[in-house]
Amino acid sequence: MKGAFQIAKFFGIPVQVHWTFMLIFVYVFYEGMGKSMSWSEMGWVMVFVLALFACVVLHEFGHALTARRFGVDTRDIILSPIGGVARLDRLPEQPMHEFLVAIAGPMVNIAIGAVLSFIPLLASEESRQNFVNLFMQVIYPQSNFFVSDPSPLQYFLFGLVALNIILAIFNLLPAFPMDGGRVLRALLSLRLGRLRATQIAVYIGQLFAVLLVAYGLWNMHYITALIGLFVFFTAANEYRMVKLDEVLEGHQARDILRRQFTKLYTHDEVSLALGPLNQGIERNFLVFDEWQNLVGVLPEERILDAAKKEREGEQHSILAGQLVNNRFESILASDSLKSLFPKMQWKGHRILPVYDKGKLVGVVDKNALNNFISLQARMEKQNSPGRFWQGLFRSRRGRLENN
Repeated sequence: MKGAFQIAKFFGIPVQVHWTFMLIFVYVFYEGMGKSMSWSEMGWVMVFVLALFACVVLHEFGHALTARRFGVDTRDIILSPIGGVARLDRLPEQPMHEFLVAIAGPMVNIAIGAVLSFIPLLASEESRQNFVNLFMQVIYPQSNFFVSDPSPLQYFLFGLVALNIILAIFNLLPAFPMDGGRVLRALLSLRLGRLRATQIAVYIGQLFAVLLVAYGLWNMHYITALIGLFVFFTAANEYRMVKLDEVLEGHQARDILRRQFTKLYTHDEVSLALGPLNQGIERNFLVFDEWQNLVGVLPEERILDAAKKEREGEQHSILAGQLVNNRFESILASDSLKSLFPKMQWKGHRILPVYDKGKLVGVVDKNALNNFISLQARMEKQNSPGRFWQGLFRSRRGRLENN
């Protein structure tokens, strides 16, 4: 994601923070100055925010590590002011696997709340009473009966316990992108199939979103209304993505592979690729050694960069072997187009060599997949007066082109 930078890496999964995350601390400082808080008090608040987002990271790792058990990789975890997201390569294929992946996050928050509750409850009688009184004050805010004098640490722990419980409950609401929407979809998929289950889960989620918007506008809680709008459109987008996945699942790599492609060899000058590149047919090339073994790929940007250096006289006769990218992935002609999308979108492959019965038979690149998607959009538009598919395929195509 643009604007995000990596701060850590656990279990092989990068943890990134979007730059807007820093606005939280600006807001804390602004509110603290407005309420004449001491530097110590603002420090406690900032430490509390960091602790809360640490719980959010653990929540996302609950999803990521559970998904890994079912063969689904996680590209990264990104933190922003509105929370965190674990970006999975794909959805788990089996409904129960999706259910377990979705429920894992809220269960982590419940576990965190339970563990943190034991600290004050086991400390002393006074600590236990203060902790219980704090909860009772939340339940009965108008009552003066539950009086307590908690320490800053007890307030800190109570806030983390309470917010972890709130996070778990909020995420279990049956609306995308919350985990509850995915839990509902997984359960419905057991009998209805993923597409129909997604459609029903989307309707329920959008109904919830409309109620949230109405509540926010009625009570002038505009942030709540904005959250409702976000939920509404995210739910609709979820159905579009699942619908497209079903279409891609029905076609194979052999349907869009290009059998005629330019071969470059490690001893060839990079300038040889400029001809096909100028024609606009090919943008990325396979590179072979003298024994016809595939050694890597040569992407468009490296070719253009080399051509620029040659024009400016910085280097002369740059060879393909000097610029080849040895990181590539092969596919089979029988692989579904659905399986190609994460390879190109998340793993960054621009071109994929295609094999059939152990023989290289062609290539599939991002242009081919985008053209297929555009063609399907036009065909669907002819068969249907609505614009649903047009927006659907344009949305997914844009994601590919912006990678």
